[in-house]
Amino acid sequence: MPRARSPEAKDERRAVLLQAALDEFFERGFTAARMDDIARRAGVSKGALYLYFDSKEQMFSALIDTVALPNLALIEQKLAQAASAREALFGLLAMLPKVLQRSSLPRLAKILIGDANHFPDMVRAYRERMIERGLKALTGLVERGNTNGEWQVANPALTARLIMAPALFAGIWQVVFQRPDEKPLDVDALFAQHAELLARALGVERPETQKPAREKR
Repeated sequence: MPRARSPEAKDERRAVLLQAALDEFFERGFTAARMDDIARRAGVSKGALYLYFDSKEQMFSALIDTVALPNLALIEQKLAQAASAREALFGLLAMLPKVLQRSSLPRLAKILIGDANHFPDMVRAYRERMIERGLKALTGLVERGNTNGEWQVANPALTARLIMAPALFAGIWQVVFQRPDEKPLDVDALFAQHAELLARALGVERPETQKPAREKR
């Protein structure tokens, strides 16, 4: 592969390297993956790879930046722009299936789970930069609903975790437990059911645009 010289070409090369790292980590596990194999998968020399990244850990940190954080930023934007906590909550639940199906977040989760005991710093970084930030935003959403009188929840922090539970289940199911010979998990249906259960638990109506067709007036 020719040397990247322009800023655009360097950005493209960096993206290729990160995709190769993601594929290698996912298929072989973070511990077993080697920089040599990542370079070979990306079609570059090992020396060229080291011009961009010093280690596997640095590459995983960059994957958090490019795969995880942009999706989290979209979620935070969705929550902030909603006119009410109810609208934000059900808008989020409609958005999450698309995030899980179109992004590599489930693959990152599998990589972390597979090597959590060997790389605690990597797990801690993902928790602090992604999970805790997301839970903080969701806790704020639940508290907003309390303040506005849209619902009354005794433990907003725990409720935030319950809201996100199907995302963890769906992500892990897709990359760990899903068998090739069975019908894929219907993530949209899973979140629609979750939204219905939350609406009943909170004592609120789901927005008309987010109800199943049979429930719309």
